[in-house]
Amino acid sequence: MPISDPLVMPLAREMLACLRAAMLDNPDPPGRVGLRPGTVVDHLMSSLGDDECCEGLAWVRPGDFYPSSGTFPVQDEQPNKQGTLAWAVTLELGAIRCAPTPNAEAIPSEEEWEATTERVMDDMAAIRRAICCFIEAKPGRLQRVLPGVWTPLAVQGGCVGGILPVTIRGPHCDCAEPVSS
Repeated sequence: MPISDPLVMPLAREMLACLRAAMLDNPDPPGRVGLRPGTVVDHLMSSLGDDECCEGLAWVRPGDFYPSSGTFPVQDEQPNKQGTLAWAVTLELGAIRCAPTPNAEAIPSEEEWEATTERVMDDMAAIRRAICCFIEAKPGRLQRVLPGVWTPLAVQGGCVGGILPVTIRGPHCDCAEPVSS
């Protein structure tokens, strides 16, 4: 059986290790930090009966990847005689928290919204620290990592947070035969 993707997964796992370490420095770290697949991370997904959102959830989600052999992170527009020389890999880092929802007869107080905003922004600061950790892990990586724009996430299912994509110049072509375990 072949081992997992040799292009994307090593980068995702390394970023995840940095994100886990950075989140531990938060005053109220999220209860769950992990990898998530797909086009978006569903805020309403829960596992084992636990509410991941209200426990706090942070993730690394493998996103787009494309050939970028010339000027990083521009996508190659022409075939290369030598094949793809380099790839650009986008990872999404994100975090969500419970939005204040006191009960049907009340609205959240200013203090509740402020506390939630602080937790979300602490998570975003941890995401920035994770990106720095990832860059500093290997000499020469600075010119190969391009953070994108932080985007707040709308309240969905009682959860609120944000995401930040990071595009990384990955390794050369991985066209060799898969490695078996």
